[in-house]
Parts: sequence; C-alpha cells; structure tokens
Amino acid sequence: MTEVIEMLMIILIVTLCFLMIPFNTKPSAVIESRRKFDVFVRLYDKPYRSDAREYAYRFQIFRTSLSKIKQLNEWSREANDTAIYGITQYADLTDREFIARQLADLFPDDPASGGTPRAYQKYVIESHSAEMKNDIIFSRARRELKVPNNLPLTVDWREKGVIPAVKNQGSCGACWAISVVDTIASLAAIKRNDRKLVELCHERVVRCAANGNNGCDGGDTCRLLEWLADESYRIGAAESCPERNMADQEGNCTSDKPLGNGVRREDSVSNATLVKRFSCQGFENEEHVMLRHLATKGPIVAAVNAISWKYYLGGIIQFHCDSDYERLNHAVAIVGYELNATVPYYIVKNSWGPRFGDRGYVKVAIGRNLCGIANRVSFIELV
Repeated sequence: MTEVIEMLMIILIVTLCFLMIPFNTKPSAVIESRRKFDVFVRLYDKPYRSDAREYAYRFQIFRTSLSKIKQLNEWSREANDTAIYGITQYADLTDREFIARQLADLFPDDPASGGTPRAYQKYVIESHSAEMKNDIIFSRARRELKVPNNLPLTVDWREKGVIPAVKNQGSCGACWAISVVDTIASLAAIKRNDRKLVELCHERVVRCAANGNNGCDGGDTCRLLEWLADESYRIGAAESCPERNMADQEGNCTSDKPLGNGVRREDSVSNATLVKRFSCQGFENEEHVMLRHLATKGPIVAAVNAISWKYYLGGIIQFHCDSDYERLNHAVAIVGYELNATVPYYIVKNSWGPRFGDRGYVKVAIGRNLCGIANRVSFIELV
C-alpha cells in the first residue's frame, strides 16, 4: 500500500512539474524576424546572401525596421484611409544609408532671401492665385477641404494615356531629372492632337545638364528647367537614346547640330520638346492653385521630403511627413488628384520603380502641405 501511495505521489509531482513548464507553440520574435528576412533577401535578390557577416549586420537593421514599421502603423491606426507601412526594398538600410542612396540627389536653393529665386523670374508662369482664392478654401482649424462646383472631383492623367512608365533611378541620384523629363513628355502628349505619348531620354539630361546640376550625384529641378529654357534644349526620344542603359557616360553633350534660332537637334527626333516658361513657387496656403493647374493644364513637378516613404506600401499619407522647406530632399511628378475620397489626395509619381508603394505611386493628402509637397512646385509650359 505504501508503494502505491509513493508511486501516486511521484506521478503527481511529475505532472505538476510539466504543468509549470511554460510551453510556447509560437515561434520567438527573433525566429519570426529571421524568417521574414530570409524571404526579403530572396525577394529583392540582395547581394549579401553568401556573406555571413554582412547578412548578420543587415538582419539587425531589418529587425529595427520591423519595430519602426509597427510603430508607424500604430500611430496611424485611428485615421481613415491612412497610409500602410511595411517591408520594402529599403528595410535593410539604416536611415543614413537610405538618405544617402535615395534622397541626397535634390539640391534646392536657399529660401532665406524669400520669394521666388531671382534667376527664375523671367520664366515664371503667372498663377493668378488672387482670382482663384475663393475657389477652394482650406480651413486650418477643421482641416476640411471645400470644393467648388467648377473643379473636377477627379483628375488622373494616367487614364488619358499620357503618363510615362514609372522609372527606377536605382543608385543614380536622378529624381531631379526624371520628374522634369517625364512631366515634359506628358505635357507634349497632351498638346498633340492624337495625344501620342513619346518616352523621352532622361539619361542624357542627367549627363548633360549644366547650371549647377551634377549628374547622378544630384541636381535641382528649377536649375534644370532654367537650363532647358536657356539652351532651347530638345530632349530626344528614349528609343534612340545612347545613354539608355546609363553606361555611355563619355558622349559629347555639345555635338548636336543647331536647327536655327538656337534650337538643338537630339538624335534627329522631330517630336522632341522645348521649355518655353516654367515656375518655381511655393503654394503652402494655396494648394488650390496646384489643383487648378492639374485639372486644366496637366502634371506638375514638386519637391518633397520623402524620408518617411522608406516603408510606404500604399494608402494616403496623412501623418509622419515633415513639411519644412529645409528638409526637401526628393523630386516627384504629380499626375492628378482625387477629391471624391474620404481623404482627398494627390496622385504622386515616384522614381523608385514599380515595386515601390502603389505600383510606383504615392498618395499624399491635400491641404496640409504634407511632405512639403506645396513648398516648391514647378508648372511647365512648352513651346
């Protein structure tokens, strides 16, 4: 009898011990992060797959990115139609690396003197904002957008077939050129009777543009537009562009034969375009001017602060996007807007490839100068 009691006691003790062990069927945070990182490395074909030391270093950065993504989504969770953040091709970069690779390519002028830079005055397109100040009223207190009856609720130039394909600037800091050249291609298509879109050679512009621009090391949209106008420079078609693969960096930028009146010929392309006038202005409290131009004229160019776009997957950016002029670091094209949504937004074309964001596009809320999108805007008029 005593042996039976002892045996029962042993079974009871062993059972209690097992009950006290905290079994966890879920994988640990590190294991789950590692699984995601392995998929990430394969998906984006990262070059360090066989480098154990670099792999471990990038994995730690990736884990930090996962924490930041979680925080961004928690901060935005309460808003309607807000942006969604997640793992992008930049999740293994430090913020410093991301800025150096993707955002160190825009060199805007110093705004300390105030107003429009003097060098651009002769090309400025009059906005007549005073005539339209009552068309759309932005209420700072309520953050509501009141839309007049005579402005289309939806403008999307992609639907007209006049927007070039999304480019991928890669390691070349060429946002300043891509945004301008693609906008010129769109405006040229809009002007044509058949609205035929011809992709233009931004690679040659990257290599040849002077006036303070510095190729793949960066440049400025306004200086580029001034150079294009001063030089009466025609941008050739992409299909006949010798620099298309960015490999030809030794060509002669001044070898094009003049056609007369200072016009240069590039690759004998008859459908190249010329810049007649342009603007470089701020519309921080006058975003209605931007909307009016988008609706009546076509796409526009804007400088933005895109540091928070590192993890952008889709949705409308309403938070976490600094609007300070001094922090402008990227150039984009705005190809339309949507006022019929719960949160009205701009349709912004980026140059980080079609796998970024919403097939290469970003939605930015209208009316609050988010990301500094209204700080430095260019309207372009072609000859």
